[in-house]
Amino acid sequence: MRNLKISIWIYSCIFLLVSCEKTDITESKDNNSEQLSEVSSTEAKITLSNGNTIRFHNIDDGQLKGTFILEESDCNECSVLSNINKLAGRELSEQEAFWALSDPGTRVPSFLEINKKDALSKNLELQQQGWARDAALDLPIADEGIPRRIIACKNRDFTSSIAYGFLGTPEFVALDKTPNNYNGFVNDCASVPASYCNKGPRYRLHAVMNKIKKWKGKICAKSVQNRNNDHIASNISGGFCQSPPCDAYVGPELYFEYYSNGKWRSMKNPNGAYPEGFEVPANTTKVYSYSWKTTTNTSFRLRVKNAMGQDQFDFMMDREDVVIEDDDDGGNGGGNGGGNDDDTGPIPDYISVSGNSPYMIIDFTSLVDDQINPQISIPSSALTAFENNEGGYEIPQEFCGIRIIGASSFQWMNSGNDVIENDTFNQVSDLYDFQGINYTLGGIQFNGPLNNCPDNPVNWHFQYPLANGNPTIFDESLKLLIEVIDGEVIFLD
Repeated sequence: MRNLKISIWIYSCIFLLVSCEKTDITESKDNNSEQLSEVSSTEAKITLSNGNTIRFHNIDDGQLKGTFILEESDCNECSVLSNINKLAGRELSEQEAFWALSDPGTRVPSFLEINKKDALSKNLELQQQGWARDAALDLPIADEGIPRRIIACKNRDFTSSIAYGFLGTPEFVALDKTPNNYNGFVNDCASVPASYCNKGPRYRLHAVMNKIKKWKGKICAKSVQNRNNDHIASNISGGFCQSPPCDAYVGPELYFEYYSNGKWRSMKNPNGAYPEGFEVPANTTKVYSYSWKTTTNTSFRLRVKNAMGQDQFDFMMDREDVVIEDDDDGGNGGGNGGGNDDDTGPIPDYISVSGNSPYMIIDFTSLVDDQINPQISIPSSALTAFENNEGGYEIPQEFCGIRIIGASSFQWMNSGNDVIENDTFNQVSDLYDFQGINYTLGGIQFNGPLNNCPDNPVNWHFQYPLANGNPTIFDESLKLLIEVIDGEVIFLD
């Protein structure tokens, strides 16, 4: 009897251990699935390993019925929704897209269930839940990471595709727009808390499409955060602010909305008391691709809120007759002169960009009468931070000097192309180690009467080791050749 009791006790312990282990494994798997897929009866959200999120929202509002799909990405070239259509060789339905991208074992909400009569695919591989989770990430890029950006999105890449394919030819395309250069943005400070505008005006944009059933498009947005475009709102209260006054980042927000029963409703939370949008983090680019189909004509709206003058946007909508609303504030909208001046602009006429040349040239030998500034030629490789979407360049409007990082050598030459080296002008063949100092890393620089300097200097100063003495005295016209390898030009104010 005693042996029987011991045996029962042992088996009980083993059963308990197995049960606990099984529970842990199940809970771990469930938790992992929850991290990848969030599902309810009206919406589903999938997060992929490259950071893309795919949202499916069920709209069941009277006669308005349909599914809104929205993809959020940090990369214009890695739309998973576009990729799965390429992999399948056709446009997938909302139900098929969820099945392809959801983690195996994820519950399928009723509005995304595939009818049994509809075959997923003749290809058995495409019948497995989650078949595209990994495959879609490798097209067109794999593990290259998020590309570095200066402008919101490259125009060629941005306009090349829309998730789920174009309905026709894109009817509305607006590229390289900021509140400072596009009249579609209007001053919204009368409608937002006063603290939001204490660093400059805030702008909104409303793009409305009326009486349509289908709506596809894409928006690329970059929040430019700097001292001249400061999104930090001071002296705010409420929310997380426990002891006012508080400071908080208030970035541009994007809303995707439809009109029902006399009210605009956000696709993100159609049943919410207040519409919710997507805030773009500081100095971050976000790309949103969206698709919507419904059974009844209605109006749709793309809305931007809390933008500042230098924030950057690209818009593309596959629908004609887009109405940009601009009369809510009496015509006091954005556009040129409607806010903080943009601190970048076209290249001055005395600056040119050289293609494959490794030399930056500051040429005083070609000055004509009444010309103050020398002709300055800069290698394109040193201006990557100032590229725009059209393959051109934009530089600060006001600067008084230039610093060159990554220069390897320099020399001065006269108008006859003879090398000059004397008590004033130096020649250095190795800036990596000149007199024990690495000037390649630290940089070399000069300043003078360039553009609109605040103090209007009249003299030039080429700092050591470029030249000796301040100011730099020229007895004859010279030109400075700086060899720049993998370098960077910085404009100094």
